[in-house]
This record gives sequence, C-alpha cells and structure tokens, in this order.
Amino acid sequence: MQAVYAILIAGVLVGMTVLLTVLNKKTPVPEGCENLGPDCHACGIVNCAMRQNQTEGNKND
Repeated sequence: MQAVYAILIAGVLVGMTVLLTVLNKKTPVPEGCENLGPDCHACGIVNCAMRQNQTEGNKND
C-alpha cells in the first residue's frame, strides 16, 4: 500500500510540474521586462561566464 501512495504522490508532483510549466509559458512578459540582461556589477564571481561575455561586449563598444 505504501508503494501506491508513493506512486500517487510522484504522479501528482509530476502533473503539477507540467501544469505549472504550461501555465508559465502562456503568461505574458510584463511591460518593460522584454529584453533584460544580467547586471554583473554587483556579482562577486570573477570567472562567471555571463560576466565575461558582458565585459567582452563592453570592450568592443
């Protein structure tokens, strides 16, 4: 009987994940948030890929 409960709980969790993912895809992006980029000025991680891409882009400007 415990296996049945475990399968039911797992099924409910998977179903909720799928449902919430579909609903999230259908949600429109708020106005002003269409082209947001990372703000790497406050991040302390020096070897972050996003920071490296941003600093390379700034050098070319």
